[in-house]
Formats: sequence, C-alpha cells, structure tokens
Amino acid sequence: MSLTKKTVIAGLALTLVGLTPTVATAEQRGVGQPRSDLGRQVLAANDGWASAEGGTTGGAAAPAENVYHVSTWPEFQAALGGPGNAGRTNTEARIIYVHGELNAYETADGTLATCSTFEDATGFSQAAYIEAFDPAGPWGWTDPAGELVTLQAAAANAQALQTQQHIGSNKTIIGVGDDARIVGANLRIRDADNVIVRNLTVSDSTDCFPEWDPGDGQTGNWNSRYDNISVWTSTHVWVDHTTLDSGTMPPDALGTVYGRPYEVHDGLLDITHSSDLVTVSYNRFEAHDKTMLIGSSDSRTADRGTLRVTIHHNRWTDIGQRAPRVRYGQVDVYNNHYVQTTGQDWYAYFWGLGRESQLYAENNYIELAPGTDAASVVRVFGGTAMTEIGTRVNRRRVSVVDAYNAANPSAPIGSDAGWTPQYRLRVDPTMAVPRRVEREAGAGVLG
Repeated sequence: MSLTKKTVIAGLALTLVGLTPTVATAEQRGVGQPRSDLGRQVLAANDGWASAEGGTTGGAAAPAENVYHVSTWPEFQAALGGPGNAGRTNTEARIIYVHGELNAYETADGTLATCSTFEDATGFSQAAYIEAFDPAGPWGWTDPAGELVTLQAAAANAQALQTQQHIGSNKTIIGVGDDARIVGANLRIRDADNVIVRNLTVSDSTDCFPEWDPGDGQTGNWNSRYDNISVWTSTHVWVDHTTLDSGTMPPDALGTVYGRPYEVHDGLLDITHSSDLVTVSYNRFEAHDKTMLIGSSDSRTADRGTLRVTIHHNRWTDIGQRAPRVRYGQVDVYNNHYVQTTGQDWYAYFWGLGRESQLYAENNYIELAPGTDAASVVRVFGGTAMTEIGTRVNRRRVSVVDAYNAANPSAPIGSDAGWTPQYRLRVDPTMAVPRRVEREAGAGVLG
C-alpha cells in the first residue's frame, strides 16, 4: 500500500472516532485514480428525468479534502459522514471511490458480524419466531404479535445499524476498476438531492429476519425490509453502470417455510416515497424476484406529480417481476434488453401497471423462453393504459399490449400513457439494443 493511500485510510479511521480527517489531494493521491476521473463526471444534459430542473452533478464539485478512497465498510460509512442519520443528513459535496469488495457485516475492529450477532445482542431467535407463528399450529392465520415481534424489531434494528447506510445530498460513489463491489448492504438514498452511483456491483441485501404476513395473498408471504439500493424522498438521482443481484441467494436457492418461499430480499433498486427526477442507465439486474418498484402504495396519493423516472439501456436477466412496476409516475422505459432463460421458473411479468401509472415503453428488446406468452410481459394492478412503441419479442415485432388485451378481453388497457418523453439522448433501433446493452451495461465497464 502506498504512503498516500495509508494517509487516506488513517484519515478515515479518525473520522470514525469523530475527528477531522487529513486527506491527500487528488494530485498527491494517485492511487487508483480513474484516468477520466469518473468522480468529476456529471449527468449529461437531456439524459433522462434526472437531467431536468437543474440536472444531477453529485459530488463533482467536492474540494480535495472531501475526496475519499475506501476499501472497507467502516471507511465507506465514515466517508459518507457516518452510519445512520449522520450519513443521511450530511450534505457536503463528496466523492467516494470504492476499491475492491466491501462487506457490510465488517465491524470497526475488522471482524464480521453475522445474523446470530444481532440475535445474541437482543435475545431474539428467528427459529423461535418461525416455530411460534406456524399457521398450521395453534397460532393459525393471525398476524404475528407479542414479545417475539418486539424482539424481532430490535434485532432488525441492530442489523440495520450495521448493514444499512444512508447516502445524503451531493454525493458521488464510484467503483474503481472492474472488481468494486458492496456485499450485504442496503444503500439508502433518503431525503437527499443530487446523488450519483456508478460502476459498482451491489449484491445480496439479505434480511436476517424476514416477517411473516399471513394476509399477503391467498397463502401468506415472507417479506423482507432491504433493497440493494433504495431511493426514498429523494430527487436528482443517477444510477449508472451498476450490477445488482441477489448474490448467493437467487430465488431458486431459497427454501420454503410454511409452504412459501422464505424470501430474504426485497428489491434491487426501488424508487419510492415521492422520489422524483431519477435516471437509471446501463445497469444489469440479475437473478432476482422483485426487481424495481416505483411508487410506495396505492394509498400514497402524495406521490402524484412525482416519481418521474427514466430507465434506459439496462439488461434484465432472469428476474421475476417489477421491471419496473409503476404507480403514479411518468416513467420512460426505452432501449432495455430483457432476457428470460429456459432455466428460470420464477418469471411472472416485466411491466407492472399500477394505480395512475403512466408508463411509456419504446424500442425494448425482449427474449422469452419457449412456451412463455408475450401477453405475460404486462400485468395490471389498477393501471389503465401505457404507450408501447417498437417492441420486439424473440426478434419479432410484437405489441405486448395487444397480446395482453387479446388474453384479457374483458379488461383491456389503453394504448396512450398521456404524455411524451422529452429528456432523452439517442433512441437506438430495437434490433441494435441487445448488442449495445451487452457491450456497455453493468459494473466494470467504465473501469
């Protein structure tokens, strides 16, 4: 390790104990500095909704003392202002370069916490919770309640304190090279404006303590708290060239409890709670069920007029649903590549039309496995219309809206979302999409 890198890490260690870091300048540092300095790059004009109303620059204006190179989870937390609300409320312009793998279970002394760590700290047992609330037993189909639920909340809070990191306003997070990754974390962009996340793999935001909801669906469901990246009540966010996945726990690796999948993940990238002006570009979403939710709930009418999101040139491989599922927002989905392989059996749909959704989909290329009907691409959750232009399914020109309406003649949807996107760069011909996205999407491409 070079002297300048040691200086940076020493400064970050001081931050952990509340002191001011001494950070080398970019010229002094030189360690892993990208040739094009990705940390100073900003979102291009007209590149999606995040370019509107002032644009998105992240931490590009950060002074030298606010530029950090990190290679551990505690260093990452310190660079963002600290864990919990300390990171959430820090609004200084900062650039954080991530080197190698950061494990969100790494504690300040370098040891790794586990789910048992949080159980031991709170006196909770997830095994006891499962035993107590089995609907086949005396508890039945009643919502879990009592001391075990209180203890579970305490254990979940202990996990969140360790593995959930808030990202405040005016931040740029950049992965360096092709191996920068964060494992086990929930990165939460909350109450923030002007945030950029690029060239980074974010993997496996496992919830140690899933909650049983017997009223979720006809047979109940296990639900988890954490997305790989969450965008809450935030504006001007650009997520670009990331790879998001379930790590070692994709849907087919999950066991079942009470006859239902024991789901330890929520979304890969969820955009909720009246967030607005977001661009999601050149990412890879891989081997996951509930991939991208836009909009919190049907009852959150405060979301009207927000949730303006652009999603372009992303690859979605073997995902189950929500690519995206939309409520309320004007969402522009163009030049994306969707791939369903023959080995994946948890696929449900790609485009979910929720309450008052305004989804505009243009020149997207979809590969469905043999036997999968194009009508399945769309699923309706209270939505009434979407605009669809230029879709190809397995090379053929196919209107998935027409296919959906043919399969659902008693409840067809309209073909006009009621708006036309204005913030776009070049829209590629649909047949050019797979090659371009395969070549350019995901972490490590920017180097």
